[in-house]
Amino acid sequence: MKHLVLHLDLASPEAWPCFQRLPDLLMGQHVWIEICPAGAPDQALAPLWRHALACGEPGALPNRWLAEQVLRAVWHDAPATGRDVQPALAQLAQVLSPDRDPDSPAVRQAWAALCERSRRLGAGRAPLLHRPADGACWVGEAAISQAAQGL
Repeated sequence: MKHLVLHLDLASPEAWPCFQRLPDLLMGQHVWIEICPAGAPDQALAPLWRHALACGEPGALPNRWLAEQVLRAVWHDAPATGRDVQPALAQLAQVLSPDRDPDSPAVRQAWAALCERSRRLGAGRAPLLHRPADGACWVGEAAISQAAQGL
């Protein structure tokens, strides 16, 4: 099974469209995809990613379902444009029940480490799809089409 990591900055206008194209990439493929938060550790949307991270095991990346809940909260319920994140966080809390405190130092450190991991790979505002096995990277919404050809 092939392993891919999609690095997403929630504030990127390409994040949601890119994520929605994942089923196209996965159709007929044996691919395991994890979602890695990207962006600045102190960005306004950080509490949403931390909420999702707190739902998984320490050190684990969010799976597609968790990431979808976060993206829906951002793009359907709130603040991709910088409005208050609290309504989106309240909506997310109705769907996700974290096992850990999203505001704990451990979850905050994990969030910052994932942001740094994404930054080292070159992830910025545009989504970055990474294949760890060989280091291949595809950038932007077009990454899905390019990756499908590369698989």
